[in-house]
Amino acid sequence: MDITVSPDLPAFYSYLLVLLLGLWSAGAQVSKRLGNLPGKWIMVNTWSLFFAYTGIPLALFWLLDRTNAIHDTSLFAAILVGVGYQQILSGSLSNIKAPGDASSFLKPFEAWAAAIIIQIRDRVAINDGQFDEKLLSSIVKDQVKFDSLKQVVMVHTADPQALDTALAAIAAKKPILGDAGVLTKQAAALYMAAKRASPQQFQYLLHKSDVIPLRWYLWYAKEWRSKVTAIAVAFVLLCAAAACEIRLNTPSNQASYFVWRLHKENGTEIDRYRARRELGRYLATDSEVSAKLTALLATPGLPVATADNILSLLIETRDRATGSSGQLLSLLADALRADNSDIRERIQKTLLYLAADRQLTVPAELQNWNSDAKNTAADLDTVIKQWRTVVR
Repeated sequence: MDITVSPDLPAFYSYLLVLLLGLWSAGAQVSKRLGNLPGKWIMVNTWSLFFAYTGIPLALFWLLDRTNAIHDTSLFAAILVGVGYQQILSGSLSNIKAPGDASSFLKPFEAWAAAIIIQIRDRVAINDGQFDEKLLSSIVKDQVKFDSLKQVVMVHTADPQALDTALAAIAAKKPILGDAGVLTKQAAALYMAAKRASPQQFQYLLHKSDVIPLRWYLWYAKEWRSKVTAIAVAFVLLCAAAACEIRLNTPSNQASYFVWRLHKENGTEIDRYRARRELGRYLATDSEVSAKLTALLATPGLPVATADNILSLLIETRDRATGSSGQLLSLLADALRADNSDIRERIQKTLLYLAADRQLTVPAELQNWNSDAKNTAADLDTVIKQWRTVVR
């Protein structure tokens, strides 16, 4: 897949796609490693493994974008990372190469996952044993259940004569075991025979014969315990997502996000255009956006092209942005403290343009001032004070 021709999506949708594919891949990984183990989804370790597998493609997608291997707005990159993160980490996928340090993460993670799998299997075995003991205890206390169990097993076992002989041998040890001991051992023998006779259907057969109560059958055999747990986990996650949405989806936070997208170093031109368009809306409703954009101009290492983008946006929206035009001029004047002399020069030209637009009187000395790499902090402070005087 040639990711260079990929459709360019907003980063939110790309990460959402990676998340959804990561959830699907995580479920497949857990099912592959644990198979049809009963009750595996009621365990914290299983969910820890599931979310770890989900988080890897998200972290890898972020890292690859951070190292300029992909753009976080690429649809094709999101698909490749979501379904093929293991191949990327192992180096077997030629389209995308993970950083060397990231590739070394796979082995210790797999070792951790293998240890978790062992713990889950051990816990499942313990839970199964506890259920068997609970069921056998109920059978021993109820002669009707015992008789029903015996009848079902005798019908479905391959050699009922051999089973009857085994039960008789247990009964012969009554002087040693006592009545309760004989009944317990016979119930255990019948139960194990039922498992061997019909491994897939024995629980249904026992439920049909009223040996296993309906609630036990639904909870354990039909895995309602796992379904209820999965629903509870999904509900908690949805509530957490809704809370984050409410908390983060404020005009101020959204504006901050688009300010970041505007100056993101490896962002695409299409993504910057989207950010400009959104910021144009927020400039009209949030007076803090202008301050955030002008503060960005003083960021060390800011590309000149990004500065041009910000300045052109501020000029375009000057008439509809909230706050006075004098406030914008003051903010731009403060931005003259930027380290990059080229950016300072562009800010100075923007200030002159906006001052002329407002028909402000600018002293000749200030009009003729040009930014220079040799400007000291004192020089810049003097110029800023002069601009503040003009704005008043």
